Amino acid sequence: MGLSRLSVIKFLELLLTLSCVGLHYNSMGEHSDLHTIMLINGTFVGFSVILIGLFAGYLMNTPINKRIDLFYSLVGCAMFITSGVLIIQFWNDSVGGKVIGWASSDRKNLGITKGSLAIVNGILFLVDVVFTFRD
Repeated sequence: MGLSRLSVIKFLELLLTLSCVGLHYNSMGEHSDLHTIMLINGTFVGFSVILIGLFAGYLMNTPINKRIDLFYSLVGCAMFITSGVLIIQFWNDSVGGKVIGWASSDRKNLGITKGSLAIVNGILFLVDVVFTFRD
């Protein structure tokens, strides 16, 4: 079983997703919007489960259908980019760039890093779509 370009991309997506989960645990803000909270938690935890399943399937030589892979990648792209934008917006706008009570500067930096990694992961999902479609 050789290492393909798609398997490397899937592994990077999994690493970035798990990194986002870890950063999210350490930098959760007090988002006032319940929809934002649900989107971010659903994206990070949901795609952790999906990507672990996809990667396990790859390791056991049971590839997933190309259309389903494209679907997951497109949805992942949209959800990660949206989550990342909302996270960065929260830490820049609602905190106003200031460090207040519950938000230490380290926590704010973790939050902005988490949002940036989420956007990078969304772009990686888009690259995954291109390579899967061309394959």
